[in-house]
Amino acid sequence: MSQEVVGVLAKIIFENERGDFRVADFIDPQTAKRFRASGKIFLSQKADARQKYRLIGNWENNPKYGESFVAIYSEAARPAEAKGIAPYLANNVKGVGEATALKLVEALNIKNIDMLVRICKEDKEKIYSFFGSKRKKTAENVITSMITDEVFRSVMIFLHEHNIPPKFAKRIYEKYGAHSLNNLKENPYRLIADFRQVGFKRADAIAEKLGVPPTSPFRMEAAFVYTLEVAQDDGHCCLPRDLLIDKARDILGVKINPVFSREFVLDNLRQVYKKNREVKNESFIIRDTTIFKNNQNIENEVLFYLPEVIKMEDDVAGFISSLLNKSIATEYKEQQILKELDAGDKNIDELFPHLPWDKLSDEQQTAVRMSLDSRIMVLTGGPGCGKTFVLKAIYGIQRALNRKVALCAPTGLAAKRMTHSIGEHASTLHKLLGLGRKKEEQVNIIEELEGNTSALDNFNVVIIDESSMLSLDLFHSLLSSLGPNRRLILVGDVDQLPSVGAGNCLRDIIKSNKVPIARLTKIFRQSSESPIPIAAREIISGNKPNFNFVSYSPIFSSPEPIAFIPCSTQTFFDLLQNFLSNTIPNIYELDPVKNVQILVPMRKTEVGQENINKVMQNFLNPSSENKKECSLAFGGILREGDKVIQTKNNYELDVFNGDLGFCKAITKTKDKLEVTIEFSDKTVAYEDEDIDDLQLCYAMTVHKSQGSEFPLCIIPMFGVYYSMLDRNLLYTAVTRASKYIIIFGEEWSIKKAVASQNAIKRHTFLDSLIES
Repeated sequence: MSQEVVGVLAKIIFENERGDFRVADFIDPQTAKRFRASGKIFLSQKADARQKYRLIGNWENNPKYGESFVAIYSEAARPAEAKGIAPYLANNVKGVGEATALKLVEALNIKNIDMLVRICKEDKEKIYSFFGSKRKKTAENVITSMITDEVFRSVMIFLHEHNIPPKFAKRIYEKYGAHSLNNLKENPYRLIADFRQVGFKRADAIAEKLGVPPTSPFRMEAAFVYTLEVAQDDGHCCLPRDLLIDKARDILGVKINPVFSREFVLDNLRQVYKKNREVKNESFIIRDTTIFKNNQNIENEVLFYLPEVIKMEDDVAGFISSLLNKSIATEYKEQQILKELDAGDKNIDELFPHLPWDKLSDEQQTAVRMSLDSRIMVLTGGPGCGKTFVLKAIYGIQRALNRKVALCAPTGLAAKRMTHSIGEHASTLHKLLGLGRKKEEQVNIIEELEGNTSALDNFNVVIIDESSMLSLDLFHSLLSSLGPNRRLILVGDVDQLPSVGAGNCLRDIIKSNKVPIARLTKIFRQSSESPIPIAAREIISGNKPNFNFVSYSPIFSSPEPIAFIPCSTQTFFDLLQNFLSNTIPNIYELDPVKNVQILVPMRKTEVGQENINKVMQNFLNPSSENKKECSLAFGGILREGDKVIQTKNNYELDVFNGDLGFCKAITKTKDKLEVTIEFSDKTVAYEDEDIDDLQLCYAMTVHKSQGSEFPLCIIPMFGVYYSMLDRNLLYTAVTRASKYIIIFGEEWSIKKAVASQNAIKRHTFLDSLIES
C-alpha cells in the first residue's frame, strides 16, 4: 500500500536535466524533523517558503542516501484550515494572486478545501460569477485545478498500488475525466483497448485484486480483442477462428486453469459476438468468407478482425479495383505514344532521345511501357536488377510529358536513398500525407495547393519506393488521398521483409494476379565486382551462399566482399572490437562508425541491438572529461560524438523515423537541456521530450534498416535469435550492403535462416479481395 508524508521543502540535493526526478530534503511540519525524499517530486511554479508538499510513495533504504521516501507522485499539500486556502490557490492556480484568492474565500464563505472542491464540482457557477465574464479563463483554471488534482491523485495512487507506471495517470484522466477511477474499478480490461501499452497481464492483475472472476465476460472479451491486437504486431490483419481460440486460451491461462477448454472458449466467443451484435458495438468482426470462393486455402474458414482493420482491408481492395477499372485513354499524350509504338512507326528511344535507352534491357523497356499504359502497376526485382535505372527512365518520361510526379517512400532512410539515386527530392509518405501531426497541423503541405483537400491533388503520378514496407494502415492513408485520374507506381523487392505493422500489401497485390507486374530478373549491378546480388538470390532461393570462411586473425590480408567469421556469443565482442579497430580502417579503409552498420535480428538478448549499442558506445565513443552526457528516456546515456537514430516523425523539427545522425553537442542550463544532432543534410537542436525520440545506432534491427544502404554491414547470426532466423530477414540484411558483408556467428544459424520462411506468412487476404 502507498504511504503519504507531508513536508516543507528545505533543500534540493539533486535534479536531473529533465526536471522529472529530484532528491530533496524536507522538514516535517509536525515534528520539525528533516527527512529525505527522491523520485517524482514536482514543485510549485511560485516559490513560497510556507508551501507544504504532499508526497505519495513508500519508505525505502537507499545505499547512497540512506532511509528515504521514494515518491511516485507529489503535489502542493492542500491546506487543512481556511487561512491556508488563499496562499494555496495563489501558488498553484495560474492567474490567481493571493489578494484575489482571499476575496474568493471570503465571498463564498469557504471553510475548507473540500468545500471549495465541492463548489467546483456541483456549483461551479459561483466561481464563474465571482470572476465575471472578463476573467472566465481564470475561473476555469480554478475549477479545473481543484477537480483535476483530486481525480488525478486518486488515479495515481490506484495505478501505483497495481504496479502500473505513473505515466499513464495523465492519459487515463484525459480519456475518462472525472469518472477515471470508477471506470477503472468497473472494468479494468478497458485499459487494454484504450491504452495498448498496458497489456492484458497488467489489466488482469488489477482485475484479480478487485475480485473480478477469471471467467468474467469482461475478461473473455478482452482476451479475444487483445489476441487480435497482438496478432497485428506479428503482421496479421485477422486470425482464423481456431487460431484465435488457441491463442486466447494461452492468454486466459489454460495451463493453470483447465476451465478454459476449447469448447468453453468457443462458446464464450459466440456469446460475446452475439451480445455485441445486439447492442451494435462490435469489438471484433467476422469476415464473410464466401467472397473468397476462388481461394481454396481458406474455404469454409471463419476469419476474425478488429473493426478498423477489416474496414481498411476492404477499402484498400476497393481503391485498387477502382484504379484497375479506370482506363488510361483519358491521357491523350500517353495514348499517342502507345499508338506510335504499337504501329511500329517509332521506337520509344526515338520518342525520348534524351534518355539512355541503349542501356535498357528488354524487360526494363517493357516496364517503362507498362508505366504509360496502367493506372496502377508494380515494379519489382532483387538487388542489381536495375529497378532504380528503370525508375529514373519512368520519371524522365513523365516529366517530359509535363506530368507532376511525387517521389516518396515509407521511411526517412528510404526517402533519402531515393533522393540520392533519382536525383530529385523524395519525401516520406507520412510527410507527404501530413500524417502523425496534431489535427490542427494536418494541412496541405504543398504550398501551391491552396484550397485543395488532398496533399496528392497536385500530382499526376505517385511513385513509392521500398513498397514492401507498406503497412495496411499507411497504404490505406495513401489510397484514401489519391484523387481521380491519378497513377500509382509501386516499386519494391517483394522478397524483403514485409512491413513492421499489419499487412503484406506488396506481396498480396502481386499474388492477386490483377495488377500489372513488371518483374526484373537479370542482374546488372556490381555483377563483375561484387558477389552480393548473387548471394542474395541464393538466399531467397533457399540455398546457403558461398561465404569466405575466415579463421579469424586480427587483420585480413585483403578486403573480403563477403566473409563469415565463426564465433560464439562469448567471443563475439572481442572479435568485433578487434575487427573494427584494425581490419576496418587498415584493410577496408573505412570509418568504423560512419561507414559501418551492425544489423541484428532482435533488440533484446546479450547480442541484441540494445546491448551491442552499449558495448559499441563504450568502445567507439568512450566517456571522457571533454564529452558531455545526458540520460535517455528508455535507459542508457547519450554522449557527445554518439551515432543516433530518430525513432519517430517530428514535423516541427523536420526529422523523421529512420534518420541517422551524430550528437555534436549537449548543453545543460538550469532550466533547459539541449541536444544538437548533425544529420547528413542539416543540424537540429532537440529540447525536452523531443530528446526521447533519439536512440543509439551503432547497431540497428534489420527491420529498421529497410530502405537504407551502407558500405559495409556486419550481421551477427546466433542461436539466441532462433525465433527470428528467417530467409527473408537474412536476405534483407544482406541487401543493405553496397560493398561488403561480414557475418559473425554460428554457421548452423545461417543454415536455419536460409531454410525458414516464416516472416512473410501472414493472415492477410487483400489478394483475395482484389481477385474477387
